[in-house]
Amino acid sequence: MKTTKLVLFFILIISLGSCKKDEKGVKDNYKTVNKNSSVSSECLAPSNWFTIVNNTRQTPPPNEGPTSVFANNATVTNCDFHQWSWQKFLWLTNEVNGQPFFMTNLIQVNAAGQKLDPSNGIVLTDTAQASSKVDILQTPNYPSGVPKQTTVYYSIFMDKLLYNTMIKYGPIAKSDPSKVKNITFPVGALELKTSWIDASALKDSSTYFVTQGVINGVKTKVALLGMHVVGIVENHPEFVWATFEHENLAPAYDWTKATPTTDAPVTSTVDYPFFNKNSTATVQNITSKNGIYTDVFSVYKYGVPVEKAMKGSFNVQLYMDTSQNGSENFNNIRTINQSVKKQLTGIWNNYFYNGSLWINTEGYKDTQAQAALLDSLSYNLSNSSPGDLTRGSTAAYNITMETYVQVGFGKPSSIHANTVSNLVNCFSCHNTSDDNNNSPLFISHVFTGYVQSLEGLNRAQIKDEHVKEIVKQFNMRLKLKQSKSKQ
Repeated sequence: MKTTKLVLFFILIISLGSCKKDEKGVKDNYKTVNKNSSVSSECLAPSNWFTIVNNTRQTPPPNEGPTSVFANNATVTNCDFHQWSWQKFLWLTNEVNGQPFFMTNLIQVNAAGQKLDPSNGIVLTDTAQASSKVDILQTPNYPSGVPKQTTVYYSIFMDKLLYNTMIKYGPIAKSDPSKVKNITFPVGALELKTSWIDASALKDSSTYFVTQGVINGVKTKVALLGMHVVGIVENHPEFVWATFEHENLAPAYDWTKATPTTDAPVTSTVDYPFFNKNSTATVQNITSKNGIYTDVFSVYKYGVPVEKAMKGSFNVQLYMDTSQNGSENFNNIRTINQSVKKQLTGIWNNYFYNGSLWINTEGYKDTQAQAALLDSLSYNLSNSSPGDLTRGSTAAYNITMETYVQVGFGKPSSIHANTVSNLVNCFSCHNTSDDNNNSPLFISHVFTGYVQSLEGLNRAQIKDEHVKEIVKQFNMRLKLKQSKSKQ
């Protein structure tokens, strides 16, 4: 006990004079450390990402192939993945003929992998989140009724490389899934999931990217809330899972006001798009209950799971012991966000990077070995205990896309009931397992949806099968953990 107190004391002393600004320009009150170590790191954005030609930003695409930093999976760093994530997002939002690149050069598809026609605007019909076919996120029902209460919608984009791979291997997976075992998407394959809202539902949409959309067949202006950027880089057929969102969507849980056994209620002095300042929220607001909810909040900043935060003149935020050094990961995300914020201009400066997730493939020297690793992990791909292979933000989420599973699938009554074994991240749903068959291709839900559409399932049935598979995998992991605990 004395040793622990002494370590924390020195951490606090070292923290003096090191106050930083976060990506919103607001004082960050937390010094971030793991329980037994302190990591000081800086992860920066190169200036060439922000080159302006003819009044438009021209961010180059990241190098992600055999000559990239990812080519040596023994020396690639945590920062390298964060830099790829930000650069990819900036490249995707380069302006092309008045529109961001992702809208003009990628293919919009539905959950069944079928091409959509965005000639009249982003096609928006899907509202259910991945955690359930009926979990819906809405804006608050403000007493005045202005702005109106409305629902978040989702769209999917992919590049030609991913689309063509899906078309090639989908029929094979349908006829004989064993023939796609160890098959991977090629380096460069890219998929996006984006969240949108009717722009008129925002009190002020001036800080959002707004474009033409078609909501259930009706043309309307829509505002971009968040984006998952999911891409294959050398040595990582599991995809790198990066997420971005608007910086002003919901309040954050205040860990300094909680005790080890008591949750802190969430309140706000200002209205957010998804939180009414007259409301008081609890963990139940962000726990999946199969219904329509609002007044939500963010639990783990940058998807880095927290154990607690200590009160005092200098607050120290302590992270769970997981497979990733939480302090290093948090500080790298924070510093690259700061670096981008200082150099980026225009509407995209109002969006921030909330972390990414990948697998440590060191020692697996070729695609076949890496694919076999992913297949062997199957539904355990998301495991994040010390010694496991997940890296980056082990509790990665987007407040508009994984709102209701931030503290796990188990619907805990308290945030403090959450443990490393209950953590949910991208790989909790996106893994190689599909109906007892394994292939890295199944990591993409659009690929599995496409295969299911070839089997004759309609969109509603595909969603239902997707949810059933998630529940089945969760129950399998739970049984495995219970059996281990009895040993």
